[in-house]
Amino acid sequence: MASPLLLLIGLRCSGKTTLGQLAADALHVPFHDLDPLALKRLGRATVTEAFEQDGELGWRRAESEALQDALKDGAGVLALGGGSPTAPGAAASIRAAQSRGGARVALLHPGERELVRRLAAGRGDRPRLDADDAMEVMRLSRERLPLYHSLADAVIDTRLATPACVRRLTALITAGR
Repeated sequence: MASPLLLLIGLRCSGKTTLGQLAADALHVPFHDLDPLALKRLGRATVTEAFEQDGELGWRRAESEALQDALKDGAGVLALGGGSPTAPGAAASIRAAQSRGGARVALLHPGERELVRRLAAGRGDRPRLDADDAMEVMRLSRERLPLYHSLADAVIDTRLATPACVRRLTALITAGR
């Protein structure tokens, strides 16, 4: 049987990179994060720089192109950026990978309160949240969750202990073998 393809979707700080790496290790497959792949296409060092230099449209185009390439590779665990499924053609590409190649999609979601807490702590090249940013997170959550749910084969509450989340992710792939 072909190697599995597991796509992880969810808002920023939902656990996609951390849990994706752990799930890939458990499945003995490669792990890829879409953000660095899109950054490489643009020749940028950070997502903030990409948004400043290329705008959201340029960023989404780079994400969509990077997603197409990653889906062609067809094996491993791929963590998508929070807005990646909203990029032009991305949702259709994800659905096509699910139907033709057996790709599985997991929506990682810690709940809005936990998400705001994680984002407020700050991480990487992204700034910490203030009160207005927390309202924006809530807006993005309400806007994107219907799309995420329409793509997801499973929803994983990332407030669960990390080992439990990894077990649920790996079961999503291994159950069909």
